[in-house]
Amino acid sequence: MEKWFKLIRKITIPPVFAAVLLIIVYITHSNCSGSLWHLFGTLFFLSILPTLSYPLQKYIPKYKDRGREGQRSLAMIFSFFGYLIGTFTVFIFSAPAEFKIICLEYLLCGIGILLLNKVFKIKASGHACGIVGPVLLLLYFGLYIPAIIGTVLIIPVYISSIQTKQHSLPQLIGGSSVPVVVLLMITIFTEAFITW
Repeated sequence: MEKWFKLIRKITIPPVFAAVLLIIVYITHSNCSGSLWHLFGTLFFLSILPTLSYPLQKYIPKYKDRGREGQRSLAMIFSFFGYLIGTFTVFIFSAPAEFKIICLEYLLCGIGILLLNKVFKIKASGHACGIVGPVLLLLYFGLYIPAIIGTVLIIPVYISSIQTKQHSLPQLIGGSSVPVVVLLMITIFTEAFITW
């Protein structure tokens, strides 16, 4: 049974959910059609770049001998810089509003997770944050069927994380609360963000 829990953890890493979110929004929102380069660029910064932290861990001296903890730290760093550059990119190159909101959500969530884990030493699950965030964005964009499917997937992610002892329930709840707060902030200031 443990191998199944580990498999669930591997196939539900946040970059996978980011890619699925971007593709669904691109296909379903007419405002995004024709913005294929925006899609590719955003996919790179939100999905591909964060994923590179996993194979590159063994080549980075500071992290290669630190096991899962080193992998987690490196993933947070790669993700943060991917989200940061991606956010600048979508605004500089006038990407559709949906991509701006997605990148802002990821960037602010990345900052939130880094602050909690590295500054305040409160262990919040980046994995849970990276799953709940896209589901909330699907709801925000009115994509209810994919959002329902995503919500159902949150349950096995929680169970697998606890069973493999990667995260405790409070850590999962803490990580899940970050995108809720961030999306509320974005919703309040959406008009200002989009018109920039």
